[in-house]
Amino acid sequence: MRRHAFHYRYDTTLELQLLNELYALVRIRFNMFTATKKAAGWRENRNGHKTRSYDRPRTPYQRVTDSGVLTPGKAAELEALFNATNPANLTRGITDIQLQLINPPPTRPRRCARLPREQKYVRHAQPFHEHLDVRHHGWSLGRPRRLNRIRRRAV
Repeated sequence: MRRHAFHYRYDTTLELQLLNELYALVRIRFNMFTATKKAAGWRENRNGHKTRSYDRPRTPYQRVTDSGVLTPGKAAELEALFNATNPANLTRGITDIQLQLINPPPTRPRRCARLPREQKYVRHAQPFHEHLDVRHHGWSLGRPRRLNRIRRRAV
């Protein structure tokens, strides 16, 4: 789901509602309109090496209808959903929800600001410049006695 909703932190009820709507649209698009190949087995190429062989690409909807495991009612329901869905409108709906998630309303507080470099790596009371380790020609990313956390630089 992170592929479609990105790696932001969503913590409001509006964002939860948008994520639920997005998931429903992505699920329909994937299951009805995205063809995938499944591994069918192994074969040997002309050099004698084994390579994977795949079946022809089909959507999950096509696979489940061809399998014959659906009840007639469920098959009719899925067929009605497939016939009623326009892939272009589906993609537009997904894009609209993604834009709403990227651009939150102005009443929401801003996300956490990134820490400056000196606060990101050094978390104790000494000033940052005291952590320069001249012997190792690099920045010490922790307390000076922890030499295993030193990033080396070319001299």
